[in-house]
Amino acid sequence: MKMINEKNVPFKYEKSGPKYLFKEENFSGGVAYLNPGDEIKEHSHIDEAEVFYFIKGTPQFLIDGKIIEVKEGDGIIVFPEEKHGVKNNTSEIIKLTFLKIKQK
Repeated sequence: MKMINEKNVPFKYEKSGPKYLFKEENFSGGVAYLNPGDEIKEHSHIDEAEVFYFIKGTPQFLIDGKIIEVKEGDGIIVFPEEKHGVKNNTSEIIKLTFLKIKQK
């Protein structure tokens, strides 16, 4: 068993972005906070699917160049090589969880 509290994990980008709670051989995941105007630029993973669950806020989700308006409680899965990103175009902090799963 492993247990960790997000308060003990630093942000990837100083004051926002992802906090990796777990980095294992076949998966990694954690939480992310995006301040107003922050963005996780559109990118893809060669051998990972990624699952997102939006806890707080209504950001834009970018998928293969298209914009999807997300609301609290939405879940999204992207598959290997699908370009994706998240943009906080609101005045509130966005909170989400993510899980990256290695595909064989």
